[in-house]
Amino acid sequence: MEFAFNRHEPVYDRILFVLTLDRQKMKERILIGEEAQIRFRLQGDMDADLLCDAIRPLGTFLSEFEHDPDGEWNRWGLSPLREALHSNRWKQPALEQAAGEFLSKKYLTGDPVRMYAAFRIWNEYLRAREPRDRPAACDRFISKVNGFTATFMEAPPLEFDSDTGRPQRLNISHRIWGSVPAEDTRLDLWYPDNKRGAECVAAYVSLYPLIIYYLNRLSDWGLYIRKCKTCGKIFLARSQRYELCSEKCRKAQALENKRDFDKRARDNKYDLVYKNECQHWRNIINKAKKNPGFPSDRLEEMQAAFEAFKKEALQRKRAIKTEKASPKEFTDWLVEQTNIILDLAEH
Repeated sequence: MEFAFNRHEPVYDRILFVLTLDRQKMKERILIGEEAQIRFRLQGDMDADLLCDAIRPLGTFLSEFEHDPDGEWNRWGLSPLREALHSNRWKQPALEQAAGEFLSKKYLTGDPVRMYAAFRIWNEYLRAREPRDRPAACDRFISKVNGFTATFMEAPPLEFDSDTGRPQRLNISHRIWGSVPAEDTRLDLWYPDNKRGAECVAAYVSLYPLIIYYLNRLSDWGLYIRKCKTCGKIFLARSQRYELCSEKCRKAQALENKRDFDKRARDNKYDLVYKNECQHWRNIINKAKKNPGFPSDRLEEMQAAFEAFKKEALQRKRAIKTEKASPKEFTDWLVEQTNIILDLAEH
């Protein structure tokens, strides 16, 4: 289904926003179009005429939900069209063009929520232009579309416990002042196939019930909301141990780990010098052990000196890690310690 943001015959059929969630594949699917066409597509008819059919990672609808705290949708999308309904025909083209350019940019992002809101605003305007009673038409237009832009001005819908990652159920009364309109809580439930293998929910008047449904499902399924340590993106996981959102981020993290390892290897040359020095001490002690004539008291003294050497070396290595000492100071100290074991062996 093609759509242009200019004057044309409005769409009179209900254009629905349909959501289906796949827990096993961790995917969400969003379809926008007439009910009959959506049902055809869900049954496998790829020729069905839709505005949108998007399959994305589970949770994308919530994590990337449109957020408009500055009210740009109202200022650039609704206000010019509202004014156009009250203006004469000479002023209307400029106002329509301004709103059309803003809505077209939102629509072309390909994001289902932005597409649906942009389409509904423009289509409701086209329908509102037809009655001669413009003031009444304007009121109907605003009542039809104001709910979409109001949703964008609220706090992002993805609410979760930052400690546990558990999603929290949405309390709509905290977001809508006064009584909640019945239509704003309505959601149609579909089972498009005979086996009821897929569950679909369809909304028309408001996106609020979709948000509520989504959060409730995530909570029921025991999924966790995590923040990717590589790209910072919010994503859903089956366990709290997941820290990366995608294969791309896993590869990036693996590359970063390799760089860190190589850097530590370069910086830790002092550790290799220490290990070599320890082996040097062991070789001398083992040689003394194999010598039947070597004094036992001196062998015990050598072993005690080795333990003291390792104990102090450990403290000096910790000082390097806390940047209280330098690797060069440590390696210089190691060279000095060699004389201790040599003196005991040759005494």
